[in-house]
Amino acid sequence: MSEAEELAALVPGATEGTTAVVGLRPLFAAAHLLADLDVQEPPLEAMWRRVLAAIALRVGGLDISQGQAWLDTREDLLAQGRFDTSRIAEYFDPSPQRWRLYGGPRPFLQDPRLADEGGDLAPPGRLVMSRPSGANAVWTDSTPQDVPVKAADAIGWLLAWRGYGPSGTGGTRKHGGRSSHIAKAGPYRALISYFPHDPESLFTTLVLSVPEPSSWPTNPGPDLAPWEREDLPDPLAVAPPCGPASLLAGRTAHAVLLTGDDMGSTVGCQVTWGTTTDLPAATDPYVIERDTGGPVRASRSRAVWRDLDALLLHQRPGDKNTCRRPAVFDHLAELDPDLLAQLGVRALGWDQDRQDRDRAWYSATTPPVLRHLAEADPDGAAVIAAARASAETWAGRLRRALETVWDHVYGKRRKEERPGFADQGAARYWERAEAEFWTTLAAPDTAPAFQRLAVDCFDTSATVLKATAHGRRAAAEARAQLTRPPRAASRSRRQAP
Repeated sequence: MSEAEELAALVPGATEGTTAVVGLRPLFAAAHLLADLDVQEPPLEAMWRRVLAAIALRVGGLDISQGQAWLDTREDLLAQGRFDTSRIAEYFDPSPQRWRLYGGPRPFLQDPRLADEGGDLAPPGRLVMSRPSGANAVWTDSTPQDVPVKAADAIGWLLAWRGYGPSGTGGTRKHGGRSSHIAKAGPYRALISYFPHDPESLFTTLVLSVPEPSSWPTNPGPDLAPWEREDLPDPLAVAPPCGPASLLAGRTAHAVLLTGDDMGSTVGCQVTWGTTTDLPAATDPYVIERDTGGPVRASRSRAVWRDLDALLLHQRPGDKNTCRRPAVFDHLAELDPDLLAQLGVRALGWDQDRQDRDRAWYSATTPPVLRHLAEADPDGAAVIAAARASAETWAGRLRRALETVWDHVYGKRRKEERPGFADQGAARYWERAEAEFWTTLAAPDTAPAFQRLAVDCFDTSATVLKATAHGRRAAAEARAQLTRPPRAASRSRRQAP
């Protein structure tokens, strides 16, 4: 049977080069024939990748805690090139009702107790975070609240509430003598997540998204994903994750229950608190951890490449904070070099505050960069780290130069406008610096031209301040400072191979 015939048999209607809506079971059966996920909203994709990694853990036989045995199993699985159909059947067949989105005693990733505890039914649009809700303004979707949500979309937003739900006022829930309408923030709210990414094989991506045992929680108790549990979690005493499945798929601060119609669409929902206390601490394997301040937060103004060295180095030291790379990257250097050479990074972020304000979500996929992991290519990782540090240095000098010339021209007048002026120049610089960074990565013997970019961006920004002789003189003095390289940068260039 050809690959095209096999794909058509496993995913009816699917053809090469097209996208298709696929259920969980056929997704794993056909993962070796699929290139990637096609999820439009980055936070939904981030949650899907966590759920799929939890399932890959089971159907791939990667739920063994011995480090070397785990690495051997992963190597054998990658060599096999696909998930075993018998293991897929063993996992999905015993409790088919657990995989249903609507109705039954245990709908997928929902709390059926909300039918009695959750108060009034909200319109279906409440589930879709990008639709207008209450006094909130339209963000990306102007669809009215009462328009039903198709099942394929509803399950994604269900996941989004579990991971990115806001803190603050929500639906009222009564449980165990406690009545409240206040929810805690979701565990991934405002964060950026990073995943290993093979652009040609979803199977490889899923296998490599399972973190190695040294990063698993070791709290007592059975390690079960929500759909594997016989009981429902106690919202008054949330237990910490006990292993990879509960870590990847079980952490949430919200509870959701969907109501479906005969057409398979969501026509109502209940969204409320799932815990009365902060979630127990746990280290997520897909985020960059910092010494202080928690994981690196998503920022729509910060390009992904600016943290690339924090993914390649085990630790990136900093003046104020040391960053530790996501644990999922820690044992990729042991892979076959040919496979490692084709792997990039998929970054998925949602720029939010911890309460209820959503600004922008974004995604990025890097070129194949994981061959430069410090364990596999220390020299390459060092070059990337040096280039990133150089870019940051010149960005800082550009900002100081722009602020200086603004102050010289306006003094104490219009001081409130200075940050916006400097921000525009910095944004112009970073947009051009990204292309320069990737050019440097492709030709590591070529010194990056970040200084030239900084001077060019200064000239463009300072043009509006040169209307007077005083402004021209101030700009010339600030520019002269900018064109002088710092001593540390000069030494670094002399020491470069």
